[in-house]
Amino acid sequence: MRFGKTLREKTISEWRFYCVDYKQLKQVLNGKVAEEEEEEAVSQQLYTTAISTRDGRKVKVSHEEFFATVTASEDKLRRFYKDKADWALQYLDTLAERVELLRQAAATTSTTNTKSNTDTNSTTSPPSSSSTHSLSPSSCDSFNDLFVYDLDEEKQEDDSNDANNCTNINSPPSASNTRPTHTRQNSEWLKEQYRLFANSQHFHAFIYAKKSLATYMRELNLLLEFLQLNTTAMYKILKKFDKVTSSNIREEYMQGFMDRNAYLLGGALTQLKRQVQIMIDETELLKPSLPEGWEDRKVYTIGCFDLFHRGHQNVLLSLREFGNFIVAGIHDDESYFKLKGKYPIDNLEKRIECVKPFVDQLFVIPSTDPLIYIKSMVSTQDIELGRCCYARGDDMLHFPSREWVETVMPVHFVPRTEACSSTLIRTIYHDADETLRSHVAFAKTRTSDGKPIDENGQVINLYQGAAATCQA
Repeated sequence: MRFGKTLREKTISEWRFYCVDYKQLKQVLNGKVAEEEEEEAVSQQLYTTAISTRDGRKVKVSHEEFFATVTASEDKLRRFYKDKADWALQYLDTLAERVELLRQAAATTSTTNTKSNTDTNSTTSPPSSSSTHSLSPSSCDSFNDLFVYDLDEEKQEDDSNDANNCTNINSPPSASNTRPTHTRQNSEWLKEQYRLFANSQHFHAFIYAKKSLATYMRELNLLLEFLQLNTTAMYKILKKFDKVTSSNIREEYMQGFMDRNAYLLGGALTQLKRQVQIMIDETELLKPSLPEGWEDRKVYTIGCFDLFHRGHQNVLLSLREFGNFIVAGIHDDESYFKLKGKYPIDNLEKRIECVKPFVDQLFVIPSTDPLIYIKSMVSTQDIELGRCCYARGDDMLHFPSREWVETVMPVHFVPRTEACSSTLIRTIYHDADETLRSHVAFAKTRTSDGKPIDENGQVINLYQGAAATCQA
């Protein structure tokens, strides 16, 4: 495979703008057919070019144009890395804060559990028809105390013993307790436990710490691969230059290039990876105990997913924390247009192809209002048994259909990937204004949604027209 193709395929689409301009450099080296007077001028060293014979033709290669393009690529690469390095160091503080919040939440949970076990000798089971429990959000922090019964166990031999086995919500059942039957009433109790767990500070802190750390580590790995690819690109294009111009500058120029750009060796990023791995290991140790059946749920989400990027991937990957079967709704092209005021760059078929590897089931939404479509996808049985939930990025807390969704299933949010959005990618790679594209490529981005902002923190005006926000 030619390296130009390798460079393009191995570089994530949203970073291709910042690569060594390998294609342009190859075009310069391919040169132009030399006229006789140009050949004479070169022989007299009137300007810096080289004449090489290729396929029986004499081809003019401009040294000046070649190295101007190399310098432009070097500057662009350096600016890109500086922006990423600044973000990485700044975001490291955010990661440390989230891990600390997780430590505190875990400690609070542990303290609450110890107190609960000391204060009561009773245990927990789903309420019988004559019993009630007062479960308020204030008790959410002690979710490790919430014991969710395995509904697939054999039925109790004597249902009349249920009332005698009814125990306190803050203590796990003793070994002598028998399991409850799977009834509608038990399902209501089960759903309540899921809601309490989902609203707990410990679980929320764990999700935000784990997802942020996983995204950060993935970003570091992508950056390291990006730096290696571009170092190789520079080496190969200089080798090609030597071959075409019959020169021998590659080793000397490459040494100077690496001296000027020592960051390409990735030492700082590797050190950050070691720090982050320590936090990841600690986060896993502080993971709360999941209620039984939690991982067997279906997880629903809805989005547009245009110009499918690593932000979309990070969110979809994180949904596995809430269940093992992911169901995603995706807006069709016409509903996208009505929401955004413009058509997607990728049509529906392309967007489906991109999303499907990350989910188990997809459904199409041909309307700006997804309510009737998600209603039709969620089965009554799953709702009654508490075997479903909804999850998405926290860039849109008041998403369409939330009012209904919250009445039938828990809603979860995960942190979005910073400095990444379809709007940003669309502008850099598809806007007709070359000046705007270059400006936006190195602009700061808004934390909440990844849109490019100016020095005053205002969103850069990218286009006119409707700007209703889609769900992803």
